[in-house]
Amino acid sequence: MTREDVRAFLNEDHSTVVSIYISTEPKAYQSERNSLRFRSALVDTTKQLEKLGFRRPDICSLVSPLRDLLDDEQFWLHQEHGLALFCSDSTLETVRLPFAPAESVRVADAPYVVPLLEGLETGERHALLAVSRNAVRLFTCTRDAIEEIDTGDLRMPRSLSDSMRYDDLQKPESLNHPTTGPGRASSGTGPGGRGDRRHGFHGHGESEVQEKIYVAAYLHQVDAALHTRLHHLGSPPLILAAVDYVSAIYRGVSKYRALTTETIEGNPDVMRAEELHRRAGPILESRWRAKVAEARSRFHERAAHGLATSKLPEIIDAADAGRVDTLLVKKGASIWGRFDLSSREVTLAKPAGANSELNDLMDLAARRTLANHGTVLILDPDTMIEGHAGAILRF
Repeated sequence: MTREDVRAFLNEDHSTVVSIYISTEPKAYQSERNSLRFRSALVDTTKQLEKLGFRRPDICSLVSPLRDLLDDEQFWLHQEHGLALFCSDSTLETVRLPFAPAESVRVADAPYVVPLLEGLETGERHALLAVSRNAVRLFTCTRDAIEEIDTGDLRMPRSLSDSMRYDDLQKPESLNHPTTGPGRASSGTGPGGRGDRRHGFHGHGESEVQEKIYVAAYLHQVDAALHTRLHHLGSPPLILAAVDYVSAIYRGVSKYRALTTETIEGNPDVMRAEELHRRAGPILESRWRAKVAEARSRFHERAAHGLATSKLPEIIDAADAGRVDTLLVKKGASIWGRFDLSSREVTLAKPAGANSELNDLMDLAARRTLANHGTVLILDPDTMIEGHAGAILRF
């Protein structure tokens, strides 16, 4: 589930939403343990609905889709490290999480999204392209997991030699090399000559230039073909895994705007997915820390001009009005109370059991920020600004 998916779900009308977070085991032999955790969460769900005054038939109707999952063996066989479920009277959304969330069950008039947003941000999905003269592999990865993406349906060369067999391959001379492309070779255009596409390039001088032209054409084709697939993945940042020679040429021909400056160096052909993921780890961590540092710096800079606040009533009001550009929330923070839409007043209150009139104000601020196309960052206590939340305002 992407931020856009969460935003779309938030914009739907819900009278009651059950939000469940449980930890799960990715190994198939632990599927029974996964379903047992879920069964326990269902018991808790029923108790909360009863305390809120729901009638037994309404409870049965609401949780029926959840109960159906208990008997879905295939569903429990294919899990990651966590699971989020959002069930309303018209919708059931399930999200496999690459991390183990704090287990919880909440019944409210909107989904509980802060734990999910924590995973979307700290575990922001990146694309990873492992490309060489011999192979092309595309992955998506977070700090916790990596998955290879099937590109078999793409009209794309799978290697340099494969690209030379493409009849409609963009000719190298169109890549600003008018004098050395295969159509302009000075001699040897027959079999065995320098223009023969069946041969590699191992000489010096002009043959080295020609080799770079062919490699550039090949990588240009790969880059162009991947654009659509990357767009369908949400246009994530793209990490390149390649030797220096290929990396430099790819960066020269790529039109993908989210190509990261960091590279996994070395021959990707000898790296399995697990090794690529291990090497991507420091890059992902560094990018997350840079994102947090930039947000903290921007908060303090904007606060000096009255365009940032850590006062909860101001944050709630601004988030609801669409004025929050970036919301910083302390991990694990919950502050309960009420927000009156007509008076725009925030009242704090301690929850006493199930109380449908109270809101987790941290989650409310996050939901309203996201619904209004803002960014929500869930920060560890050691990287959080003072207080439980901070908002960088648009105006």
